[in-house]
Amino acid sequence: MDTLRLPGRPSALRHHRRRRRGAQVATVALAMTLAATALTTPASPAAAAVPAAVTTPFKAGTEGYRCFRIPALVTTPSGALLAFAEGRVATCSDIGHNDIVMRKSTDGGRSWGPLKVVAGAADEDAHGNPAPVVDTATGRVSLLYATGGWSGTPSAPVRGPRSLRVVHSVDDGAGWTAGAPLPHLKPADRAWISTGPGHGIQLAGGPHRGRLVVAGDYTTTGGRAGGQLYVSDDGGLTWALGAHADVDRATSAFPAELSLAETTGGGVYVNARSSARCGTNDHRKAATSADGGTTFDAPFSPVPGLDTPPVSGSLLRLHAKELGAAQDRLLFSAPSRLGPHTLEDRRELAIRSSYDEGRSWRTVGTVVAPGRSGYSDLALVPGGAIGVLYETAGNIPHSDIAFTSFTEGQMDAAQSELRLPRTSDTGPGQYGNHAVVHGGAQLGTRNSGKAMTFDGQDDYLRLVSCSDSLRLGAGDFTVTAWFQHSATTGARPIIWGYGMGSGVQQFWLRAEPGSGTLRAAIDTGGAFADVRTTSSYNDGQWHHAVLKRQAGRLTLAVDGGQEFDAPAPAGDITPPAEFSVHIGARPDFPNQPAGVTELFRGGLDDIRIYGRGLTAQEAARVRGGALDVANEEERVRLGFSSIW
Repeated sequence: MDTLRLPGRPSALRHHRRRRRGAQVATVALAMTLAATALTTPASPAAAAVPAAVTTPFKAGTEGYRCFRIPALVTTPSGALLAFAEGRVATCSDIGHNDIVMRKSTDGGRSWGPLKVVAGAADEDAHGNPAPVVDTATGRVSLLYATGGWSGTPSAPVRGPRSLRVVHSVDDGAGWTAGAPLPHLKPADRAWISTGPGHGIQLAGGPHRGRLVVAGDYTTTGGRAGGQLYVSDDGGLTWALGAHADVDRATSAFPAELSLAETTGGGVYVNARSSARCGTNDHRKAATSADGGTTFDAPFSPVPGLDTPPVSGSLLRLHAKELGAAQDRLLFSAPSRLGPHTLEDRRELAIRSSYDEGRSWRTVGTVVAPGRSGYSDLALVPGGAIGVLYETAGNIPHSDIAFTSFTEGQMDAAQSELRLPRTSDTGPGQYGNHAVVHGGAQLGTRNSGKAMTFDGQDDYLRLVSCSDSLRLGAGDFTVTAWFQHSATTGARPIIWGYGMGSGVQQFWLRAEPGSGTLRAAIDTGGAFADVRTTSSYNDGQWHHAVLKRQAGRLTLAVDGGQEFDAPAPAGDITPPAEFSVHIGARPDFPNQPAGVTELFRGGLDDIRIYGRGLTAQEAARVRGGALDVANEEERVRLGFSSIW
């Protein structure tokens, strides 16, 4: 991973704010060479930034569909763009009456023809995960997909068994064969099975040149899960199982939603979504195949340098030296906001590059959509541009599917550092609960040491590993923090754990200058308690707050003074699934309701979390700066000594 060293460089921190036989082989090679020629123009300083979404081929609430999801994009030899998606009829759920739909563009995506139902027009089954692949020798488009029945109601559907099917088009998507079943691609031990999502590839080199390769994933009846490849050596007419890799799903994170790219000599690089939601270095897994997708060279392993949430991504082979380009270059598209949440963290769709066949990825990349975004698929567009088909919406990551395209020069001219800075957890437990720095929060001072400053506009921190060490659960705990502010209105969050809203498991501490209090609360999901002081301490001076749940009481004290308390309900305040801890913001930022901006403005320092209630003497020692207080129960210590 490239590391961004930023202490003493506030301007760099601020930057994060704004933000398929002979003829066939010849055909593939020619296409790649033309792309390489068209796309190697150096970016000039005057090159335009990547454009916003220029068209929306699939718009929620139209054509009889409540929602569209799971984009896939291919370019045919004639130059037509075929965009595929799941058209979800009643809800946006994965399970239910879902069709596979398509639109075609003959002008590079500037406009799209009428919607065509490729699978599902005559039934109400759940058809999903379109995975198209093009044979450039014949022009045949093969579309593999998963299908199955369902029961229940649209609002409470129950998934039935899934199988795989394939349909073909030989006229650029104008007509499609009836869906042919592929039962041999689902061995007897398979339970769940799927395809893609996103496009497959045709190998342009190596002993298996001309082979079509489509990705998929599966679970087994024996508790394992992983990824597999489907291969065709006759242009998509017949399909066989290729490489597969699985692990015990109870003990290991497994690869799913695989994306593919060809590498030198007809190899295959696979980059997959990991089943892990917690653990910030485990959201992507990768593997390679040197035999054209027949076997994997080694087990899937984590991918460093690709900050993403849990989400599907897309690969595209942009340049290949063996086809005459000056360099090898793979592109990867996915939301770039690091975090554990499958919905909340799907933001900032970006394209990143590897110049060494996927062995490493640059943290510098290009943001395509700065707001909400989900799954995406990449394709080369006629004329040498890069096309992206991606999920987007307003306050959720999906429902519409948009398309945009740009040249390599435009993409490179708009590059920025995508890896957000961190500030270290320096506690003795070495849990490594480092905080991600958002906005332009900078290091300031408190007395003779350092502290973190927040501008009240977009500065905040997050603990995103959802480590077990941060699960405060049903036990006692202590949160301490130094704070300084002079706000006179609103509410200013200091630290907010887990979720928010009525009946949601959480804890929080915030200044409420609008009502003249410092207030803290916990919620077990069934019971709520809060406690507040008689001042918000908005005098611009540094103050030390201690929040505890201990012996059935919730207490809050400032500067070692009076303990304000209330009965604390028994019960678990930590959600069972993934979570984040926000510092300086509510969990809903930046999607707060109109007119609401709850962000801290001022300084915070020495934030600690303990897995038990501290005594008064221990709390006093923490206030005095002691580092040897209840270390066996110290879960996080953010001393804000550096940003890295």
